[in-house]
Amino acid sequence: MKNISIFCGAHEGKNPKYAEAAKSIAGIISKKGINVVFGGGDVGLMKVISDTALDNGVDALGISLRSLYELELVNPRLKEVVVAETLLDRKDIFMDRSDAFIVLPGGVGSLDELAEVMASNQLGIINKPIGILNTEGYYDHLLSWFKKAVEEGFISSANFDELLISSSPEELVDMVVNNKRPSDDNWTERLGL
Repeated sequence: MKNISIFCGAHEGKNPKYAEAAKSIAGIISKKGINVVFGGGDVGLMKVISDTALDNGVDALGISLRSLYELELVNPRLKEVVVAETLLDRKDIFMDRSDAFIVLPGGVGSLDELAEVMASNQLGIINKPIGILNTEGYYDHLLSWFKKAVEEGFISSANFDELLISSSPEELVDMVVNNKRPSDDNWTERLGL
């Protein structure tokens, strides 16, 4: 595994544990020699993870939107920044340039990226691990919604079970790095149709 995308907030949030967990997970990933792919921002949790990765000697690839890039909100320490014109293009670049994905606390953008990766795995477009770092129970309500969607038959158990979840940065990185993906041609069975 060479590159892990980290989806996270452009803010640090009110709880300082979010930034602590972001720094921890980026440090753990870096110490394994794995590069970090992220939204490119020099703000919020994005800044925390990119600075931590760079301070630990791995690359941080920023994938920015033109609108944000032109506002100069990109971390100036980055060696490489890819500028996308649309959110759809940006997510395609994330999926192309990453071997796995981890979602930290964030807002609508992080939720959108999580959903895009899950749907792409579900439809056999990609076949890559995705995990949620549930710091301080941040994603408890979302996980309850997922479980309700499984109970009601809108998401298959097989697809939900592919989502790796932990509140521990160390455990989640190990789960993602050591994840054994299902067969690519088995995605239609996992849909449950």
